[in-house]
Amino acid sequence: MNAKTQFSLLGTIGYRLRQVYQQLGFVLALSTDDWAEVRRWLPSSALPLFQTMSDADQQHSLRVCRELQARGCTEVDMLAAALLHDVGKAKGRVPFWTRPVIVLGKLYAPRLLSRVAVSSYARDGKLPPWRRALSYAWWHAEVGADLASAAGLSEQAVLYIRTHHQPHGPAAALHAVDEVL
Repeated sequence: MNAKTQFSLLGTIGYRLRQVYQQLGFVLALSTDDWAEVRRWLPSSALPLFQTMSDADQQHSLRVCRELQARGCTEVDMLAAALLHDVGKAKGRVPFWTRPVIVLGKLYAPRLLSRVAVSSYARDGKLPPWRRALSYAWWHAEVGADLASAAGLSEQAVLYIRTHHQPHGPAAALHAVDEVL
């Protein structure tokens, strides 16, 4: 393993450990100023949806939104999508244990993971709880896009949420920031 690969691996491990720390609840709730920024980019009809996310996911989404702005993004639909890109994980749909399973599954068993995680999350009442949770984790972009649409976001913002895991898709800028924050 060369030095560049080792550095990349250490960076990835550090990133994932920070995620674990945050998901365990070691993160502050949004401040008054943070909420003012959220209100700047989201329509009032979508604020209750944002509030369904954990403090850690709210903080992550706001960091993504701010980093997009730091990179010059001023598109309202992209910034709204940044705030809601992970809302499909909210309300207990994606328990903590699923996140490392998804990350490791993508790396080491993507075919198995794609068979276990069904795209028809609407049928989730028929799935065992562990499989339903993995399905929501795997398909959270689709779930989030549907929720954002119902909350009144524009078609463009919904498209960005739906495609935020596609490195060369319509939300490539969102994907790039999400991967490092």
